[in-house]
Amino acid sequence: MTTMRTFLLVTALLISQIASAAEGVPFPDLDTEGYCTALVSKMLVKTEQQVEKEKCLVEEKQLRAALLPFWYLVDGAEAGKLRNDYIKEVRFQTYITVSHFVATALGKACLEDRVFCAPDQTAVELAAFKSASYCPSRDCVKEETARRLRLEKYWVSLPKRKTGWCLGHVFNQKLPPLQILSNCVAEDIGNQCLTGARQCWPG
Repeated sequence: MTTMRTFLLVTALLISQIASAAEGVPFPDLDTEGYCTALVSKMLVKTEQQVEKEKCLVEEKQLRAALLPFWYLVDGAEAGKLRNDYIKEVRFQTYITVSHFVATALGKACLEDRVFCAPDQTAVELAAFKSASYCPSRDCVKEETARRLRLEKYWVSLPKRKTGWCLGHVFNQKLPPLQILSNCVAEDIGNQCLTGARQCWPG
């Protein structure tokens, strides 16, 4: 009984630690003043420099407001990568950098039905993946079929150049093709939400 109680206590502690590590990552508070100042610093006309700086600050403020409601979707590892690898220098203190991480996380959430993202009214059948004949197991077929059905709801409005590029890189990889394809276009779906081209609601 004591051993079981100890096991349960350790398990609960681990779950608590994992949960606290995954949540509560603060939204990046960036030095957009410094970024915008550096951005226009090489402009020769001071009045134009100030106008462009103010424009930059407004755009940063608007982008921050658009990203904030969906920040919770970015997992701890990605948030750590953003903090440690991307926003240490003033030239990266822009919410454009943050938007890549948020858009990708948001697009994945759309494809996994964790966020409602107003699917396209017309769906396109990704016939090449319908049988999932490349799958080695029934579980793989089930997972790939679910991915295909979700992805087909968004395919029409995705940029053709991007989808064409993604389709050229899905086979002969270690992961299932539709998992790769979904990851490849996730940022595009997320960007549609962030720019208002697609109506999305945080869960």
